[in-house]
Amino acid sequence: MVGHPAVFLALMRPLLGPAHVAGPLDPTEIFSMPGTAAPGRRRTSSVPASATHARSAADPAPNATLNAAGTPAVAGATATNGVGDRVLRLGWRVWLLVAALVCAYTLPGVLGHDPWKQDETYTFGIIQHMLETGDFVVPTNAGLPFMEKPPLYAWVATSLAWLLQRVMPLHDAARLASALFAALAFGFIARAARSASRADGWLDLRVIGPVVLSAGTLVVIKHVHDMMTDVALFAGTAMAFCGLLELVMQHVARAQQMRHALPMQPSGRWAAPMFGAGVGIALMSKGLFVPLVFAATLMGALVLYPACRTRAFARSLAVAALVFAPFALIWPIALFLRSETLFMTWFWDNNVGRFFGFSVPELGAENDKPFFILRAFLLVGFPVAPLAIVALARGAWRDWHAPRVALPVLFAGIGLAVLQVSATSRQLYILPFFAPLALIAAQAIERLPRGLHLAWDYLSRLLFGSAVALAWVIWAVMADPRASRASLAPLGRWLPLDWTMPIVPGFVIGALVLTVGWLSLLPKLRTTGPWRGALSWGAGALVAWGLVYTLLLPWLDVAKSYRSVFDDLDAHLALEWRDDDCMASLHGLGESEAPMLYYFSGIQHTPIDDAKTTRCTWMIVQGVRAVDPAPGSEWKLFWSGARPGDNAELLRVYVRTPEAHDAP
Repeated sequence: MVGHPAVFLALMRPLLGPAHVAGPLDPTEIFSMPGTAAPGRRRTSSVPASATHARSAADPAPNATLNAAGTPAVAGATATNGVGDRVLRLGWRVWLLVAALVCAYTLPGVLGHDPWKQDETYTFGIIQHMLETGDFVVPTNAGLPFMEKPPLYAWVATSLAWLLQRVMPLHDAARLASALFAALAFGFIARAARSASRADGWLDLRVIGPVVLSAGTLVVIKHVHDMMTDVALFAGTAMAFCGLLELVMQHVARAQQMRHALPMQPSGRWAAPMFGAGVGIALMSKGLFVPLVFAATLMGALVLYPACRTRAFARSLAVAALVFAPFALIWPIALFLRSETLFMTWFWDNNVGRFFGFSVPELGAENDKPFFILRAFLLVGFPVAPLAIVALARGAWRDWHAPRVALPVLFAGIGLAVLQVSATSRQLYILPFFAPLALIAAQAIERLPRGLHLAWDYLSRLLFGSAVALAWVIWAVMADPRASRASLAPLGRWLPLDWTMPIVPGFVIGALVLTVGWLSLLPKLRTTGPWRGALSWGAGALVAWGLVYTLLLPWLDVAKSYRSVFDDLDAHLALEWRDDDCMASLHGLGESEAPMLYYFSGIQHTPIDDAKTTRCTWMIVQGVRAVDPAPGSEWKLFWSGARPGDNAELLRVYVRTPEAHDAP
């Protein structure tokens, strides 16, 4: 059976070492998998796919229903002491390997670079303000309240920055919050997959597979490494959906036990608290949208399942509500008591107004492209989105009444439909829906022909192998100051070509480890059966992302960071700036540029609408190269600068002329 944990151990044999996994890995010796045949044994007969749907959905078999609800089956045999010793001997090494893979996925892109425009810069501005002032109630960016999102992510990031500020840069320590939330999200995706698939072990490919699919999805791998609140939303969504799925499955199983007079199996105690905490995290990460989608999904569950219209289910929801209450009450009340205006800015303008559109002209992110969400879902949602559609089209829809199918489809369908009609939209808004959809996508694996898995495997090897080779070649060219950069001219649109890549030993060693690990893993993928294509994609995505964000990270950072810009401004201001000086910003400074000016230069800007109204000696203007802002005759251009490779944006600093400065 390809989902067996032994397949995972066989796949990892080169990394665990022959001394630890010697000889054939008999699944019956290593793990107990009740109800499954040994992998070395053929089935005596094959069961057509449609046979599983022959029984009426209204009266499923009791055992099937109990298993679908996640109630553990009774093992047919007890493992011997020798087998138990082998499990203990291998266990810690396997989990150490899993931890290494998690670090290999989460840390590249999280560590080693400055805050990058667009979302990271203002997020770090909020974190720095909390760290310096201790004000955890009003999110403030570069001196101005920033009420777009609740502050849960900033709280966690600020705590990490405070704890680790002596051992790493503040921005790296703060960005570790993304790694923490990403690991939390994948952990709850694994738990939901284990419940939905009735797998007995965490190393079953039916558990690992959905995690790999979600982690390898383009929009996920891009954004879970960013310093942004959407990563916390992703984690909260995964936690809440896992809790809701287990809650519904447990009550459906309980109803079947009572109906067929079967012995009552103990139900899990954590489903309801997980649901409440997850929805609370989602609320405190991004606002009302995802909690309202969960509310609509819960209404759908009440309609679909009579077992959810019972007092027992109501009591579970009450527990979830109690856990949810602190998230929903403490910060909103504290914010309201601090400022009713700021509370309404958050609640009304940034939640209701963004959906209906009356606050979009001021806040931005207008949904003005037809079917933007649908196109983003299909393109950057690969491979989860296409696989989920294939799974439903090839027969999963017949199990529409099963919670493992109905709940993910309900949740994602409602959420994507709301986003499509919303007045505001961004690509990353679809991120939370790939946690539950991974459960549907995993059901496509067994439904696709073997040749397609084989083709996916080799296409992934070709695609990501080319990316790996290209990353090493680009690094070699950019690290050699005498090498010609003509072949890299297409990249000059975004990255500076007149720059030499510094050789950072830690990054190079990390890239070598990733490359060698990926190459050693490739021959073992053939042992994973129908999962070989999906696992090949996931492994390739990990190594390609890892190499870009190790080998090429210094090059990306010099282009995307404002450090060089404001360091240059500091050098020019060193002899001119006085202790009592201030710097105005004409028509305000961008939400990305203002916090970086403060972080790198220590200058807090003062927004103005008219250059004649300020008494500051200095004034900064954000604009484009082609347009001269012409602030007036009393101002003289002192400095201008832009990020390397940015041919559009230009920052200009003006100094007041002595005549204007001395005028009354």
